[in-house]
Amino acid sequence: MFLRTVVVTGFMAALLTQTAWSQVISSDEINQIVAEELHSFFVRQRADLRVEGVGYRYVLDLPDGKVDWVVEPVSAQKVSGQQSVGVSVLVNGVLEKKIRVPVKLKMELKIPVARNVLQRGQTVNSNDLEWQTVAMVRTVPDLVRNENDILGFATTRRINAGEPLRTQWFEKPLAVGRGERVRVVVASKPGLKIETTAVAMDGGKVGDVIQLRNPESQMRYEARILSPGTVQVGSW
Repeated sequence: MFLRTVVVTGFMAALLTQTAWSQVISSDEINQIVAEELHSFFVRQRADLRVEGVGYRYVLDLPDGKVDWVVEPVSAQKVSGQQSVGVSVLVNGVLEKKIRVPVKLKMELKIPVARNVLQRGQTVNSNDLEWQTVAMVRTVPDLVRNENDILGFATTRRINAGEPLRTQWFEKPLAVGRGERVRVVVASKPGLKIETTAVAMDGGKVGDVIQLRNPESQMRYEARILSPGTVQVGSW
């Protein structure tokens, strides 16, 4: 929770010296206090929320004294839309009132999005992306926040231009395609490297184990993909 202290000065201070008088806090003052405190809270928490509006409609009639405002932080779920926050009003350190204040929150993120339509299986490069500030209803757990997380990856579905990106829509591209002729590293030691060629019977990504076929003997065997177009046998 966070605390807001209101110091009364000038004419109102003169009135407050007379114990028969009370303080009247307008709805506009209350709304401003709540908006400022929520904004400060979001900045401290590095949240992506901002206050679009505060809608308390009543005045508060309070006893004389120093007024402190304890505004409860909003839910950590980071959800846009209409909410209400609890506010405790203390006078001279004593709880005087508890109110609920309606607030409207908006979540805005600066994220990479597709510049144009991305087709399924397309490998993503930096020219395919652009940064936009996007309003969102709620946080998406696997939202792409950094373009480096997907550069060089292949799409697993069609993606529309301007659409927020999710990591589940991308995968490492195939390093070897089915039927492709690949370089096979048979042995690799300092000063010695034995290589041959074979035909890939499966497609796969770097690290996958695939079936190969010797184009001369037709013998089949397994190898692990080291890099695009290159595999190694007996390395695992």
